[in-house]
Amino acid sequence: MPELRARFLPALTVLMPLKAYHDRFLEQSLDSLLGQTCETWRLVVIVEPADAEGLGEVLRPWLGDDRLSIAVNEGVRLAGAINTGVRHAVTDFVALLFADDLWAPDAVEVLSDHIRRFPAADFFHSARRIIDDEGIAISSVHRARVDVTLDDFAQGAPVKHLLCWRRDYALALGGLDERSRSVGPDDLDFPWTMAEHGARFTAIDACLYIYRDHRRIERLTTHLPLAVHVGELRRIFRKHGMRRRDTNKRISEAKQTYLKQCLYRSSLDRRGDDSLSRRASPWRDTYQ
Repeated sequence: MPELRARFLPALTVLMPLKAYHDRFLEQSLDSLLGQTCETWRLVVIVEPADAEGLGEVLRPWLGDDRLSIAVNEGVRLAGAINTGVRHAVTDFVALLFADDLWAPDAVEVLSDHIRRFPAADFFHSARRIIDDEGIAISSVHRARVDVTLDDFAQGAPVKHLLCWRRDYALALGGLDERSRSVGPDDLDFPWTMAEHGARFTAIDACLYIYRDHRRIERLTTHLPLAVHVGELRRIFRKHGMRRRDTNKRISEAKQTYLKQCLYRSSLDRRGDDSLSRRASPWRDTYQ
């Protein structure tokens, strides 16, 4: 099998930032790559310096596969981990897979085909669906928005996972903004920056990404305090030149939807009670 894979140059490298994780979710996530219909991919798992030794042992069952490698985060938080993975990749395109999510079995095949068919594209994004802790679907397929323009980012986050972008283009722009406290660096601020610099977006109608809305372990959406989310959103909107009135409107909308998941109002609130089990279950979207 390695001899067969060596005949073909992979079109993309999968980046997996790994910090907080659930054993079963991680295993399923990695297995969703190993079960791909197209075997020509690479995977870089990015770990925090303090976790490198322990996670090396956790990943040992998969490290026999020559397509997988580990990199230690050379930057700050989530954005820094993704930037580290981009620098360690050697393919023209990179794509994200988080350790609690899954790729569809044909994701690499479809992405590789689109990379060949649309050589002018700089950023691909696909349809997705949502599952719960047990892997049960809790949404229909959410289609990828076609004809994404710069103006769309002022109205919302028009590109969603699966996110796949041209490596050299991202490096030329300095990658993801490492000032981010892990609020929207991947699916809001970064593609917005790419759009501002003329990146060409291509939608993939196929459902390639399976996002897990779980409550088993720490999640950025639930465990980052509301005040952090709001402060970071304001910083991102200000960075991209949004007016205060429009910023307030976007934040008000967020508080009525996904920010209702936040377990803590502030960092002080979190330090006072860091136990998910002692709090009410966070809000979960109905996901149409």
